[in-house]
Amino acid sequence: MADLVTQQIVSDTAGVKYVVKQTNYSDGTGETNTVIANPTTSNFMTADGTKEIAKVWYSINTANRKSAVEIAWGGATENTTSLLLSGQGYLDFRDAGNDIVNNATNPNGFVYLSTKDFALNDNYTIVVEFR
Repeated sequence: MADLVTQQIVSDTAGVKYVVKQTNYSDGTGETNTVIANPTTSNFMTADGTKEIAKVWYSINTANRKSAVEIAWGGATENTTSLLLSGQGYLDFRDAGNDIVNNATNPNGFVYLSTKDFALNDNYTIVVEFR
């Protein structure tokens, strides 16, 4: 079996923004490096690593309070963690001009999502806005 994962591209407008919503209902296997932004198929995302995380809405419901969801920038040889999320919340980095920049070594423009220690029936909904 596998986790039940759905993804919706909410907005993908060249020069404006890219917004993706992803949900997961886990059977306990979890996710590793699921692509949430692909610069080769997006109008907005680019392979040069210049895009930034502007806003995140999240609801992560797990039995183990140490479980989490990781969002990572793609790099040529390894990914670099940008956010590690648990619980529920909304993060708006644009208010103070503190968008999360891509700090991957040799960025490739991809953005990945992985679950950490997910068990049966753990679930999440995440919306990420890139600018």
